[in-house]
Amino acid sequence: MNTTPRLLGPWLVLPVGVAAGVTAVVADELRLGGYLLAATIGLVAVLRAVLPASAAGALVVRSRPADVLMLAAVAVAAIALAATIKLTA
Repeated sequence: MNTTPRLLGPWLVLPVGVAAGVTAVVADELRLGGYLLAATIGLVAVLRAVLPASAAGALVVRSRPADVLMLAAVAVAAIALAATIKLTA
């Protein structure tokens, strides 16, 4: 069993970006919040793709291709949802 603690550095991008997205939504900017969330997840996917496992820390969950593919898919889905959301009453 590996007891080496994981680095949180790159992972901290995620809660900071999510907080920015939630702040935008609270400020009544729903589409901007969705785009911020998508950009954050996309950035995390890029970080997972380019950083070695030892530096990626808590971003490492599965194999690199699986992590990057899943994060990229969620980022694309968030972009699609933010772009197509109906904002008029």
